Amino acid sequence: MNTRTSNLILTVVLTTLIGLIVTISYSYAPNRILKLLGGEMPHGVIQLVTYFFFIFGILETIRLQRNVDFQKKGLNMSLLPEKEQFVISADEVNDIKLKMVDMEKTNPYLIVDIIKKACTKFRSNKSVSEALSIVNAQTDINLRNSDTEQNLIKYFAWACQSVGLVGTVIGIGSSLGAANQISSQEGIDYVTSLLAVAFDSTLMALALSIILMYAYSLVSEKIDKLHSDNQTYVIENLINRIYAK
Repeated sequence: MNTRTSNLILTVVLTTLIGLIVTISYSYAPNRILKLLGGEMPHGVIQLVTYFFFIFGILETIRLQRNVDFQKKGLNMSLLPEKEQFVISADEVNDIKLKMVDMEKTNPYLIVDIIKKACTKFRSNKSVSEALSIVNAQTDINLRNSDTEQNLIKYFAWACQSVGLVGTVIGIGSSLGAANQISSQEGIDYVTSLLAVAFDSTLMALALSIILMYAYSLVSEKIDKLHSDNQTYVIENLINRIYAK
């Protein structure tokens, strides 16, 4: 079972648990806060759907953060010579490549893959400029792959807001349908309660989407910096040090 599937199962469990707690609490002690959180059923279904997208998005964000933390370890392993004025010969480039091939079997770091491909390119035609082009190209590929992986979180943030708007439309539509009851105080209370439900769903959706987008923005910035650091490290400690006769 992969991490995304595990996150989906955990999201379903947490959403169900939150729904039960809020609904049961509201049935025993109805108040404005619990109603806002979706305690009044069946209107609270909109909030539950919002919770689902929010929790799944947060779990995916945490997964990406863990991946960034894992990839950062590769930068701290001193895979390349870092001493000033150090020069790498063509034979040493091949040794570095063989070292990366062995390391890749147990340490699937992006930095290892970039170094290996740069060394392979240099060994094929002894061109430092083409080795540099491979580093840049692979960094772009890694960035595109990361962007693709982040699209799901962007969708969850959008879905949170959209579900809230759907709840608002449903609530306003229901209140308009009950407009003929405003001749009595009970009818007025009923219509206003429907409007409250409509705006509650939007309020919760906007609040959760803001939190999700903030968390995602922090991780996205770290991902971009990771790829930039990988590229800089290889250029400074491999490409710029190669001595080609």
